Amino acid sequence: MNTLYAFSRAFSPALTFALAAFLFTAPSLPADEGKPSTAAELFGYTKIWDVEIRVSEEGYRTLAPPRSRGFGRDYPYAEGQVAIAGHAPLKVGLRYKGNSSYSSASGTKKKSFKIDFNRVVAGQEFLGLTKLNLNNNILDPSQARETLAFQMFTDMGLPSCRTAFARVYLQVGADKKNEYLGLYTMVEQVNSAFLKGRFGTGKGLLLKPERNNSFPYLGESWKDYESSYVPKTETSPEFHNRLMEFSRFVEESDDKDFAENIAGYVDISELMKFTALHAVLSHLDSFLLRGHNFYIYLPRSNGKFHWFPWDVNSTFAGHRSAGSAAQQMNLSISQPYTDSVKLLARIMKIKSARVEYEKQIGSVLAGPFKPELLRSRLGRIEETISAAVSKDRNTDFARFKANYTAPEEKSDPSLQDPRRPTRDGARSGMQQKPLLTAFIAKRTASILAQLSAGAEGYIPRATTRRSRGSRREGPDENNRQPSRSPFPRRPPPGN
Repeated sequence: MNTLYAFSRAFSPALTFALAAFLFTAPSLPADEGKPSTAAELFGYTKIWDVEIRVSEEGYRTLAPPRSRGFGRDYPYAEGQVAIAGHAPLKVGLRYKGNSSYSSASGTKKKSFKIDFNRVVAGQEFLGLTKLNLNNNILDPSQARETLAFQMFTDMGLPSCRTAFARVYLQVGADKKNEYLGLYTMVEQVNSAFLKGRFGTGKGLLLKPERNNSFPYLGESWKDYESSYVPKTETSPEFHNRLMEFSRFVEESDDKDFAENIAGYVDISELMKFTALHAVLSHLDSFLLRGHNFYIYLPRSNGKFHWFPWDVNSTFAGHRSAGSAAQQMNLSISQPYTDSVKLLARIMKIKSARVEYEKQIGSVLAGPFKPELLRSRLGRIEETISAAVSKDRNTDFARFKANYTAPEEKSDPSLQDPRRPTRDGARSGMQQKPLLTAFIAKRTASILAQLSAGAEGYIPRATTRRSRGSRREGPDENNRQPSRSPFPRRPPPGN
């Protein structure tokens, strides 16, 4: 705890000044100058490009999924044309994507899209990319959560998707004009090229677990793992055996064996860094609670498992089903995860891992979550996207602007009871998210209070749904009230 205590004492005297200075808007850089010739030139959190989608009327009807409700929709592809950032139009495969972002866009054309560049034309790429995602930001009035969060993971040296902003236009049929759908976030696809660039090989086992945050052991048949761990690559049985071996180790090893051998399966420092960033960002629509929106990658059959993020638009206390905004902004630093996250809970019992986690919390606060850095980035993002957002009919522009100005707690509807109806067409649920400025101020204060004075933090409750494929009963719901931090109580900073 010494690392975090020393950090909190050093940081706290300047906290009031830093949070006040946060309101100053830093100068922005010019956006979308020229035409990108590489993927590196395409991506960047101050980049904004025009994306024009054209699809026939029949193709547009094809895009609608046959399952209209619930998760796990099967989105069919349609052929279309896409022109990105001034480049010539390309024939592509086009489909919708998302769960809440899709259902919340009901009644509008502003759906999220996945673009497949080589589905229609074999071997075709765009700036070396074979797929690209266009996320509609329909649930984020700030329009910036995803971009900010992915950049923070990158800053911390973790594998992370690159992003840019996009003004998206849609033309349906031959005789209709382009319709402006609004501002989107362009997100890099996780595929073999992504994996090779981050891990040196794209031939390993890539998993995208769903309703699975406990790493359950499901026996010795690979088929039993597919619905819960959701493999995205085809690999040899040696990779499958490694996963089954590891999941059995997590469930059945005793504490001594686990502590001595877990480092053979997991890079502890990397996983603690991954967890610390989730905790600081109050990202509960993730492995901390819901058991999804993350990837696990095993580059080599005898190697270690690596975690990296996906779908981070519910960061900054933006998950509607994880408690009120006030609770999420006060998320426990000592236990930001539900009791059902068995792997993480077991690792946190190891003294050296806990020390590493504390170190990484300090690194996040002193690095990507530092108020001066966030102030600069928010100012540049606002300058980059404000004009595009002002013309977006699916976004409340006043609400958007409020995210970049001083927090007004008394009038902030995001701090209301999350059960109170606040839905408004395509903006369903948006009012439940705290303003970014409010989150940064309140989250920083909450973390420092927990670290320096043993203040209580909110421990999320377990989902009542069982993990997919689990052979066991689901974990009991965690009905505990916010718990006293196990970190030793310290005198207030400055005393």
